[in-house]
Amino acid sequence: MKLKTVLSAVTLGAIFISSAGGCNITDFSSDNLLRPPKTMGDEAEIEQLIADTAKDEYTLKYPKSGNYRSAIIMSDLDGDKTDEAVAFYRERDDVTRIHMLVMYSADGEWKLSSNSVTETTDIDSVDFADVGGSKTLEILVGYTTYTPNINKLSCYTYSNGTTEEIQAGQNYSGFYCGDFNSDGKNEVMTLSLYTTENEAGATMLDYNEDKKALYAKASVPMDPNVVRFKNVAISNIGENTKGIIIDGAFASDELNTQIIYYNKELLLLRNPLFKDKKKNFTQRSCSVISADIDNDSVIEIPSVSKLPHSKNESEETVADKITWNTFLMQNESTEVKCSMIANYNFGYTIKMPENWLSDTVTALYSTQDNSTVFYEWKKTTLGSKLFEIKVFDVEDWDKGKNTDEYTLIYKDNRYAYTFINLNTDSQYSLTDDEIKTAFSILTETVV
Repeated sequence: MKLKTVLSAVTLGAIFISSAGGCNITDFSSDNLLRPPKTMGDEAEIEQLIADTAKDEYTLKYPKSGNYRSAIIMSDLDGDKTDEAVAFYRERDDVTRIHMLVMYSADGEWKLSSNSVTETTDIDSVDFADVGGSKTLEILVGYTTYTPNINKLSCYTYSNGTTEEIQAGQNYSGFYCGDFNSDGKNEVMTLSLYTTENEAGATMLDYNEDKKALYAKASVPMDPNVVRFKNVAISNIGENTKGIIIDGAFASDELNTQIIYYNKELLLLRNPLFKDKKKNFTQRSCSVISADIDNDSVIEIPSVSKLPHSKNESEETVADKITWNTFLMQNESTEVKCSMIANYNFGYTIKMPENWLSDTVTALYSTQDNSTVFYEWKKTTLGSKLFEIKVFDVEDWDKGKNTDEYTLIYKDNRYAYTFINLNTDSQYSLTDDEIKTAFSILTETVV
């Protein structure tokens, strides 16, 4: 099993820009309150409709987070295979309100469905989800407030040229949409960091058809020590159950992982890895994030520990063991999938064979010669050397500078990753092929 690249950055929605320039107004200051340049086709008509609605100078507003980062977002809201358009702008002399326009195409022209005005200075996030179960998409918009980490959720539904607001108004730090209770429609999961106004927690919002509103169906506390969400992903965590995997950062930059899911038998929202006043076993000082390491559509959760070493050995020279765990929903436990020894400086790992897992092998870094040496561990002391991974600058490797004893594993435009097998007789030795197979590059991970 090769470790897949772990992406730390949130995937960005494409900005609505045409070949002629499009709507590319960045809201740096009031000096930028200009109409967007002319474009062709639907884009030009949408821009003209925005300009006609605003009537005066305005600036387009861009969501700060989430999958949709454009000021003009196209989506088929009503399932008729034709996109509607959602746009945000602020008028020149109105710095405390933002307009959201919903526009649709009919009879060969773009028309205005609604112009909703909200008291806010920014848009946090935008998403689309079928919260009503009608096989159409509602518009979910998060607006910022003047309090850090507190945003306000709004929801809108569109049909036949008409846009109506669905009652929402919940506070949140981040929101995510998915079918979390397997009922065939989407729910909204809001996550809140601890503030003086809010407790840390997760809430699952469901749609009430009679009241035309989103309501809190279930809530659960979260770790109040987490000050920001570093990585959030929706994952299968059991049969017909989706949950949210959250890697959160402390003020100290340590991370831990929490899992939020809805238990359909208990009718409760659960966060089994968080126990008040008890350390989460995933708490770690390195920035390894949860990831689907084997492409099975299930996200694994990392826990990190130092390899065995003597008290005289500086911990900075001792390699970490990353253990990747699978969450078992049926008993809310975790199961080890695999373990790896990591070199964060050069972004690679060595997968540990089974007979290494009982503190039988350790590894030490040498920053002086860019190497990691693997040793037998004799309960309290180093045993014999097994093999060494050494990283060369690619220019030195290509010139053959002090490289004769080493065998190439992998080379990119910066480094050549090589090894020398020092001991093939130990019960913990690996063959040359096993070393190559155990090696994996972390090209875009945050570590």
